[in-house]
Amino acid sequence: MYIVGELKDQKMVLEIISGLKNIGIEAIYHHNLEHDIYVITLPTEEFLNDARDFYRVKLGFQKPIKIDQEWVKIKELPMGETTYVMIIISVVIYLLSFSNFGDSLFNTLYIGKVDSSLFNEIFHGQVWRLMTPIFVHLSFLHILFNMMWFKDLGYLIEHNFGKNFTLLFVLFTGLVSNIFQYMVSGPQFGGMSGVLYAMLGFVWVYKKINTEFEYSLPRFDIGMMIGWFFVCLTGALGPIANTAHGMGLVSGILAAVGLKFKWEKSRIKYFSIAIFFLIFTLLVEGYKLQGRYYILLWLQ
Repeated sequence: MYIVGELKDQKMVLEIISGLKNIGIEAIYHHNLEHDIYVITLPTEEFLNDARDFYRVKLGFQKPIKIDQEWVKIKELPMGETTYVMIIISVVIYLLSFSNFGDSLFNTLYIGKVDSSLFNEIFHGQVWRLMTPIFVHLSFLHILFNMMWFKDLGYLIEHNFGKNFTLLFVLFTGLVSNIFQYMVSGPQFGGMSGVLYAMLGFVWVYKKINTEFEYSLPRFDIGMMIGWFFVCLTGALGPIANTAHGMGLVSGILAAVGLKFKWEKSRIKYFSIAIFFLIFTLLVEGYKLQGRYYILLWLQ
C-alpha cells in the first residue's frame, strides 16, 4: 500500500476518494484506531504523485511546481569556466554603470558613437567595440533575465562541446548579432540577448538533427522564447534590439546545421528556417524604420 495522506475528518476523506475516482484513480482508506486518523492509500505506485497533488489541492495547498526533466539534467551540469567568466564580466560592467564614469564606460563599449560615421571607431583600431555591446545591460531585470538563461545554456554547450568552442560560439554569434543590429538601427544598444537566441537555436536544432545528443530544451520554453521574439518584434514593448535577437537565432541555427555538415533533409529544413528568420527580421525592422536602415545613411 502507498500512502496518499492522513486526515481526522472522515467526511473529507470520502470526498477526496470520490474526487480521485472521478479522475480515474482508485483509492481506499482505513481507520487507524490507535491514533484515531484515517489513512488514504493506493494499491500501486503508478498514480501516487497525481493522487498526492489532488490531496494537497483539496486541502487548500498549492499544487507543487513540476520542473521539466530536461531542465533537471541541465541544472545538474558542472559550472563552465568560459560561461562563468562572461557572467562575471557582465555583472561587473553592470555594477560599474552606477559609478561616476558609468556613462563614459558605456560609450566606450557601444559599437560606435551616435555622431560618428559608419564603423568609424572600428576603422580607427577600437575593434573591441564589435563584441563589447553583449556585456552592456541597461537594467536589473535585463541582466538578471539574460544571465539566468546564459548560465544554463552556456553550461550545457560548454559541457558538451568544450570551453574553446563556447568561446568561439559566443564571439561568432555576438559579432553577427552586433553588426546586423548596428547596421539596421545604429550604435546605441546592448545585451546578451542575441547570443542567448543563438544558444537557444543551436541547442534546439542540434538535438533535432542529432537525435543521439543527450540534452534538449522543453518544447514549452522553446515556444515561449520564439513567441517572445515575435512579441518584441512588433515594437509593442518599446525599443528592443530585435535585429540582434533575429540574427543571433539565425547564427545559432546555422552553427548547428554546419557542425559536421551533411546534405540531409533535416539540415536543409533548418537552414531554410534560418533564412526565413533572417529575411523576416530585416523586413519587419525595415518596415518599422520606413526603410531608413542606419547603414543607408552612409551609403547614399
